Amino acid sequence: MTRRQDLPGPQFDDLVRRLRAWPVSAWRHGDREAAARRALQQLADLTAPADADRPVPDAGVHALADQLVVLVADARRDGADPVAVDAVLAELTVVLGWAGRG
Repeated sequence: MTRRQDLPGPQFDDLVRRLRAWPVSAWRHGDREAAARRALQQLADLTAPADADRPVPDAGVHALADQLVVLVADARRDGADPVAVDAVLAELTVVLGWAGRG
């Protein structure tokens, strides 16, 4: 279960809100879907044992935002380096073209 204290702050909430609002067609633009999937895998890798192969399942583009919420919560709960988690999220916002926007 995802607890509120496992999640980052309002910037993350805004990112998730924006991603959930996207229609499937918006994910097809440029590198958006691939960038989100890379971010999901990077988050999963932060909490996986070094020798583990833990691919994130493809649940469809409509589930990407929810997968992001779960994996960020898992990373925070499992003690992943918060700087590394924030770096993954920051890179995603840059690729999506949202860096520096309010």
